[in-house]
Amino acid sequence: MGLTDWMGAFDRASANDLSVNLERAYEAALLIQSLELEYYNDRPVRPELQLSIPRQTQAQMLRRFRAALELCQGTLSSIEARRAELDSQELRQLQLIETVLSRYGRRSTLPSLSRSPELLPRSLLGVVDGVRRQLDPEAETFVVEGFRRRRDSTLVSLRILLLLILVPLIVQQITRSVLISPLLDRYAPEIPFISYTKPHLQERAVNSLRLYQQELEFDALLEGREAPSRDEIRSALAVRAAELKTEADQDSLEATKNVLADLAALIGFALVCFMGQRDLQVLRGFMDEVVYGLSDSAKAFTIILFTDIFVGFHSPEGWTVLLDGIAHHLGLPAEQNFIMLFIATFPVVLATIFKYWIFRYLNRVSPSAVATLRNMNGGG
Repeated sequence: MGLTDWMGAFDRASANDLSVNLERAYEAALLIQSLELEYYNDRPVRPELQLSIPRQTQAQMLRRFRAALELCQGTLSSIEARRAELDSQELRQLQLIETVLSRYGRRSTLPSLSRSPELLPRSLLGVVDGVRRQLDPEAETFVVEGFRRRRDSTLVSLRILLLLILVPLIVQQITRSVLISPLLDRYAPEIPFISYTKPHLQERAVNSLRLYQQELEFDALLEGREAPSRDEIRSALAVRAAELKTEADQDSLEATKNVLADLAALIGFALVCFMGQRDLQVLRGFMDEVVYGLSDSAKAFTIILFTDIFVGFHSPEGWTVLLDGIAHHLGLPAEQNFIMLFIATFPVVLATIFKYWIFRYLNRVSPSAVATLRNMNGGG
């Protein structure tokens, strides 16, 4: 069992190294694409050209380009023999790396202006290479290893996703019920800072007391009785004021409990993120595979649904309800001016970020999904 466990740990470490190297090369390929888009109008990088930017800036840009290109070349040569172990998302990343390198040549560290034409089309060479890999005696082993990697990736992703959701909820409920509530119920009356009733709760209690006085007079008129005297109203209001004071103190204490419990949940979430950094990388790849694995219509439907809920013309009502709920949970006053300012700015910023993401990334990864999105939006 010891040898088997050691071999299993070695295989997992090798698989993790493969994923990490591929992720680094993928980010380097994205960097090269961004340099092409920013400095060369979405064309290959040409170091011999003098750009209309400071010479020092161009030299720094070329150093970043060379480092990214060398990283892509080295990673591609080491991953080529293990292509069968890659899942669909990793294959898409590898294809992007190959696409970037095809514009510069795999063996040169600098792009050349003239490359000798290939004897056979690259697609035909790819078919021949695919047949060669299928006839390889070790092809079945690579397929099995790839399936195991995908299975382990799915299990790790589901586990860390459940931990990110359940750990904060469990920590919040346990700390609030077992630790925070007993301590505050015991020591809050002795600490003025904690037992202090918030002004907006006092204002709400005063409004309730005023409404209660009007209800007393209204009930007397409905029943045909004489209006209550000043002493009777004062006595009834004194009893009601004591009840409202107790309710306001309790609401203030509950808000303090919620704040402390939320802080404990936030600490639990941060600990899960800190202790599961490698698992979060696996989860990122899994989510990318799920999102980019959707059909073009499903991607467009998801994007429209998300944008209409959070940045659409009818989203202010949803933001108002959400902000009111958060304010009540934390014991804060629901300031209408702040809510209106938030609604006037945050959805606009969110829409701008989302449009930039569509233009910069989705348009490269899945241009057909962008076309479908425009058609579903009426061509806008």
